[in-house]
Amino acid sequence: MADSFSLLEGDLSCPVCCEIFREPVILSCSHSLCRACLEETWSKGGTQDCPVCRRRSSRDQPPPNLALRHTCEILLRERETKDTPGPPKEPTEELTEESAKNATEGVVEEATGGLSQSENTSHRGPQGVCSLHSQKLQLFCLEDECLVCVECVLEHADHSFCSVGKAAGQRRKGLRPQLEALQKKMAAFSKAELTCDKMVAHIRVQTQRAERQIKEEFDKLHCFLRDEEVERLGVLKEEEEEKNKRMKERVDEISEIMSSLSDTIRAVEEKLAVDDDVSFLQSYKTIMERTQSVPEDPQLGSRALINLAKHLGNLSFQVWEKMQKAVKYTPVVLDPNTAHPSLYLSEDLTSLRPEDKLQSLPDNPERFDFYRDILGSEGFTSGTHFWDVEVGESDDWSVGVASESVSRKIDKKSGLWAVGVRDGEPYNMTKKTQRIRVSWDKWEVSFFRLSPHIRKLKTIQHKCTERMYPHFHLHNGQTLQILPGKVSLKVENHSV
Repeated sequence: MADSFSLLEGDLSCPVCCEIFREPVILSCSHSLCRACLEETWSKGGTQDCPVCRRRSSRDQPPPNLALRHTCEILLRERETKDTPGPPKEPTEELTEESAKNATEGVVEEATGGLSQSENTSHRGPQGVCSLHSQKLQLFCLEDECLVCVECVLEHADHSFCSVGKAAGQRRKGLRPQLEALQKKMAAFSKAELTCDKMVAHIRVQTQRAERQIKEEFDKLHCFLRDEEVERLGVLKEEEEEKNKRMKERVDEISEIMSSLSDTIRAVEEKLAVDDDVSFLQSYKTIMERTQSVPEDPQLGSRALINLAKHLGNLSFQVWEKMQKAVKYTPVVLDPNTAHPSLYLSEDLTSLRPEDKLQSLPDNPERFDFYRDILGSEGFTSGTHFWDVEVGESDDWSVGVASESVSRKIDKKSGLWAVGVRDGEPYNMTKKTQRIRVSWDKWEVSFFRLSPHIRKLKTIQHKCTERMYPHFHLHNGQTLQILPGKVSLKVENHSV
């Protein structure tokens, strides 16, 4: 028991101070530390890196790990109780079926004689009396998992028995892992709730930013475009309300599940705190079944954020279709909901630049958080597609296409077809204009250099059968700009 206690202390120790956690917080990399230790480490180091894995934290104020804090508080109380002298523990001897058959009142008293006076007294009363024989329930049948009196023993042929105290102790031990599992569930739902709250705030920021940009565009088009402006703002507002409604429903659902988990945890804790072993065993099956009926881990659905590409992408071009005036059209619109937090996008979503400072963005499923990558907002499953990209001074960048299922959270590059520069190699293409051509029907992805003259650099055969998206990577340097296409009565693809 002492070894188990020491192992538990090791698992619940802060990796910085090596003591039991005090006010633990959880980082985005899932490591937990004492709040004071983390603040001291960040203050000395000057960066917000995890002291364990050195990964940059995406939060300035990491949330508290409530489940871990509760578990550490329990451990500290257990350690204080362990260090405090107390009465001797109950005996744990089992009664064989042979001895049970010959049991008399004196034999039963001997088998349960290790119980404290208060425990023996607790058997008196309706809850500690056999309903068939009106005798005290003093034994526990291991085969039938039930309390029995001395007269019930003969009805349990070839069965083994043990004292009430031992049976209760064993089942308390078995119930504690269930409590720990429930507490872990609570921690997962707490984290999901915080993420939902952050998404709601980000949706609000996205809506405000989109509204401002929409107004600026429509102000340039004067009175003729007022009706179009009102219509688009209305669509944006409807989507905001819909997304907020969905998120509120998700938050309410999580809150309801958390409330249910809290009730279950409270019920288990109350049962574990009951000194009356008989009462505990009588309700054991019910409470165990309740602990096993737990919900799945919280999952955050994709596309929870405002679809900025829908409202802002090619906005001027769509208006031009009504006015038949020349406007800027960009064949690829960047999707900010997929952008790594270190990539800053222009307001028209056609250029990006890397910065060392991470933006405070929701960790939604679509977002890249390992590499400094971003996708275009529109994918394709057929046809031939072109887009031109101009890259500034940088020695680490790439352009190409990615499958819809490309990994965004871990170091894995399957589902990506791209060329670029890494430490100046393999192509010296800095400050050059690149063209990407995807011939879906020919299963080809081709790359061209356009300056000073058109030159094919490479053609890659792809075997992707799912939707593909334009892909951009810019680790350092200046700006990556998607160049506008030629606009007439219809969009003409560039020819090689």
